[in-house]
Amino acid sequence: MNNRSAESKNLTLISQHKLNGFGNGGEGIGLQTTSDGRRIMYIAHEQAPKDFTSVDVTDPKNPKMVVQIDLPHSDVRSNSLTVYEDLLLVAYQTSRPGLKPAGFGTYDISDPENPRQISHFDTSGPYSRGAHCLWFVDGKYAHVTTGAGDFQPGNQKDDQ
Repeated sequence: MNNRSAESKNLTLISQHKLNGFGNGGEGIGLQTTSDGRRIMYIAHEQAPKDFTSVDVTDPKNPKMVVQIDLPHSDVRSNSLTVYEDLLLVAYQTSRPGLKPAGFGTYDISDPENPRQISHFDTSGPYSRGAHCLWFVDGKYAHVTTGAGDFQPGNQKDDQ
């Protein structure tokens, strides 16, 4: 790239949101259409202290923060997330094997202002750092790249 600023064709930035200074979005972005017609975007954060943020993007020129959730400690991150209707799944990855929470959390987001964790699938263990990526498109099966508490990889770096 040269010294000129980056240039895009047929693409115009119409707005942005600073996410209260926690713009370290990860691989996970999901969009929910609520029962009242709003469009809520969910963003996973690559590092603590934030877990995920939701932003109302119904008016793309005027995005509004809905809620921002904190992680339980600094050795975990929300690497990825996925949305299906009123369910949000968040992948949790720890800085080293054996820590918790590792795996993924399932949230009821029928009330976007008050997301509520309804379950956690634990994949922590002596060789697992948790879940890396999620895919949840049918509301029934979560496809997850993860280690497991009883799995010992042939290569220690293959822990998720």
